[in-house]
Amino acid sequence: MTTNSLVSTGIQGFLSVMAVTLPRDEGHSTPLWLSLYFDLSGRSKMQKDERDLLEVLKSAPASRGAKSNARRTQIMRNNEFRKLSLWGALVALALLGSTVAWSRSTPRPGAPEPQAASASESQSAAFSSYVVRTIEESATGAISGRILYKGKSVLPKRFTVTSDTSACGTTKEVYPVRIEEGGIADAVVWIDDITSGKAFNFSSPLIDQKKCSFVPHILLMKGGGLKLGNTDLCLHNIHVTSYANREVNKAIPPGAATQEITLARADRVTVRCDVHKWMSSYVVVAKNPYYVISAAGGKFRIEGVPAGHYHLKVWQESLGELDEEITVEPAKSTETGFTYRANGT
Repeated sequence: MTTNSLVSTGIQGFLSVMAVTLPRDEGHSTPLWLSLYFDLSGRSKMQKDERDLLEVLKSAPASRGAKSNARRTQIMRNNEFRKLSLWGALVALALLGSTVAWSRSTPRPGAPEPQAASASESQSAAFSSYVVRTIEESATGAISGRILYKGKSVLPKRFTVTSDTSACGTTKEVYPVRIEEGGIADAVVWIDDITSGKAFNFSSPLIDQKKCSFVPHILLMKGGGLKLGNTDLCLHNIHVTSYANREVNKAIPPGAATQEITLARADRVTVRCDVHKWMSSYVVVAKNPYYVISAAGGKFRIEGVPAGHYHLKVWQESLGELDEEITVEPAKSTETGFTYRANGT
């Protein structure tokens, strides 16, 4: 047998094994002739060569010993090569099986990993989990205190009015922090982690536009409809941006009927007028009814609080949030307070 035929035999043996191992569920089919070649051609050829070798050994006369030896050597080499081809094919088969197993175990693109809940989703979930229940007054207490400011004097931001001066005037001053009687007014104080208690009792939510300012500047409301008015004799624009609710951007011309938007989820919403850049206000959509806005002197009071241990928070539009833990006792008023400090003090 020539070298080329030996190589051809080995390749055919390898291809036959490869063909036999191709998985049908990947869209391949097993060629019958290749499997038959491996089973019948490969195996029967080895058996035939072994029989020929026995015949040569039995019938070879002594005078033809040299030719018999050559024939026997050739047959043995053929058998060895076929055995090596078979082993090579089996090794290739094992490697192929490992490759297929690896490819099947490799993660494929699928559904995205669940992500952690955003802050707005957490607020919405907290709002929906609040339960209104009847509580005996003797089992409730109150929280009261002041919000103070220490540091440099707060200066206003001044804006020059270039249009609608008949309604807006010629200049506008906006204070980033309202300090009255030594305390911070228009800060929002609330119990953050209360899950049940009294019913919501906020006033019907309405933001008006008077003398080119939003009134009120800070508004508390339960999730639902918010009415928007314009009593000025000029065009205003309502641009609402938030974390958990849909953005709204609409014009309200003078004399227009009161409009309404929906803020269904607990959130802190910014309201601006794109026509008059100094105009801004904030709407806090409360997740429970235990929210109040600080008055002059920074005074606040939250009533009807079930006895327990809570996290009390305060937020001011320019100074951010502060918080503390507090314990409310039945039929008692718990006194507390917050102090904001200006940078560098």
